[in-house]
Amino acid sequence: MKREGGKPDEDEEPRKYNPRSDFLISLSSLPRLLVEVNSTSGSFWPMDLIRMLTTGAFIVRFANRFLGAFKGKKDFVLCAVFIWDSGMATRYSLFLGERLDDDAVCCPL
Repeated sequence: MKREGGKPDEDEEPRKYNPRSDFLISLSSLPRLLVEVNSTSGSFWPMDLIRMLTTGAFIVRFANRFLGAFKGKKDFVLCAVFIWDSGMATRYSLFLGERLDDDAVCCPL
């Protein structure tokens, strides 16, 4: 890795990007509410929104597949809120499809 205007620093490790929600409420280490603020404007599907929905889909699948409280009925619902650059907010309810054998995460619009 080369520092700006300097020599490569052989001891410095590459940096990693770990996406995190801007705001998170969890109960017993299980996220129950994700909130993301749009940091890029001008896009119909901003990367922050895609990342929030992808993370939410993973959480819903994980809870319904591995956690005993939701495993049988597969009824875990995750609320997610996206705040657009205009200040308007959109709420998403993420849950598994109606068929119990289906892993598709649904979100009514």
